[in-house]
Amino acid sequence: MTYTPYNNDSSCKTADQVSSDVAGIAAKGFTTLRLYATDCSGPQNIGSAAKAHNMNLILGVYIDNTGIGSNTDAQVSALLSWGSGNWGMVEMVVFGNEALFNGWTTASALASALSSTRSKFRAAGYNGPVTTCDTVDSINYNSKTLCPVMDVVTANIHPFFAEVSASSAGDFVTQQLSNLAGYCGNTMPAYNLETGWPSQGNANGAAVPSSDNQKTAISSILSAAGPNSVMFSYSNDMWKAPGNLDVEQYWGCAQLFRNN
Repeated sequence: MTYTPYNNDSSCKTADQVSSDVAGIAAKGFTTLRLYATDCSGPQNIGSAAKAHNMNLILGVYIDNTGIGSNTDAQVSALLSWGSGNWGMVEMVVFGNEALFNGWTTASALASALSSTRSKFRAAGYNGPVTTCDTVDSINYNSKTLCPVMDVVTANIHPFFAEVSASSAGDFVTQQLSNLAGYCGNTMPAYNLETGWPSQGNANGAAVPSSDNQKTAISSILSAAGPNSVMFSYSNDMWKAPGNLDVEQYWGCAQLFRNN
């Protein structure tokens, strides 16, 4: 499950709020949380809560419109400092999220920074996968540059934005994961690090937001590609801009999962 520690007004959630959220996610049977960045003391607060519930983390370094530089350096340093004694609960480190899609860096700069970041994590004692995450098309277009420097190949795969019907969401994700692996010559595992369906907003062709369609789509994705997919997101993100289809705030899906 993806998790961002923000209140609706964009302020940071407290450690107690994070602890309560993580306890709720764990109660629904999730084993791993994906973080996008290090802000709001995320590694510390989310990490402590996750450890208390025997959950693992996918760590993130976020590349924003300032590109790769002081901001990403600071995040890498924060994760390296936090990681001592905690690497056993880290499943993956993801350097950048849709940074190529957003035009915030180039493939060559990303590849160079990714290699440097991996070296730093290896020196600090982390031996798990280090990669980047983007759209499937961005990985395809830049596969010759990126595949040699990734340990696993990942993308955010959203059937809704591909104008796929809710009932076909799982088949779409499965095909995209197969394509993703193929772009790197089927030499490494492929993972879908962000996927789900909005419960409100405007239709995108055959993709129609609604609570019922969200339930249908997520059930389809879980059935077809659950072990290789990260659900997006824990709760509605009212701190985000609505977006051109008015769906960006309405991906919260925790209510669809029963407590164990």
